[in-house]
Amino acid sequence: MRLARRIWAFLTSPDIYWRLFSLLLAVILWLLAAGDGSLGEAERTVTLAVEVQNLPADLVLVEEPEPVQVRVRGLSPLLNRGESSISASINLRGAQAGTETYNVEVSGPLGIQILSVTPGWVSVYTEELVEAVFPVTLALLGVERAEFAAGLTPRPEVVTLKGARSVVDEVDHVVAYVNVGGGLGAGNSFPVRALDAQGRGILAVEVDPPQITVELKASESEETREE
Repeated sequence: MRLARRIWAFLTSPDIYWRLFSLLLAVILWLLAAGDGSLGEAERTVTLAVEVQNLPADLVLVEEPEPVQVRVRGLSPLLNRGESSISASINLRGAQAGTETYNVEVSGPLGIQILSVTPGWVSVYTEELVEAVFPVTLALLGVERAEFAAGLTPRPEVVTLKGARSVVDEVDHVVAYVNVGGGLGAGNSFPVRALDAQGRGILAVEVDPPQITVELKASESEETREE
């Protein structure tokens, strides 16, 4: 009882009282400013991209899941401040290759209530992650002499492609476009591109290494003179 009286006396002392009153007033004014002049509850619908979590290392996601509509409720200031912190996700732990449907989990900051999620379940398609080795073909730009082109060798001569099985199966050849007009000085590197049989680029594969260098072999006459 004495402790309660001491606490009450402390809180009602003029110095502490006015400090607490000023703090409370500042909080109310901040809430009004953050809530566009309103402290009332509000509802709104936000569109969220669905984050994929715990995708097994031997699988690759072929297409991203469709976004969801989430209806939320809360005080206007809290909604205005916390809307960007609301997130949606699916958990692919233990997933197998193919099409599967997963429950969408939505989380938000304290004070924001999740009312509904549409759709509540989403389907995603995954494939086995595979690797394939391809030789690098040089596509030379700025070269007129065929004998010069024949003396160029890519380094490394092969690269490894990694991606979904259906995508890797589309790759027909791998090309490095080499512009030798500016010279082949040390340190020059050239990007590698995966192409299908029609020569169209395939972007959904990882190329390792993504760039190569070229080496100019000495001609037989030059080698003879050196000897």
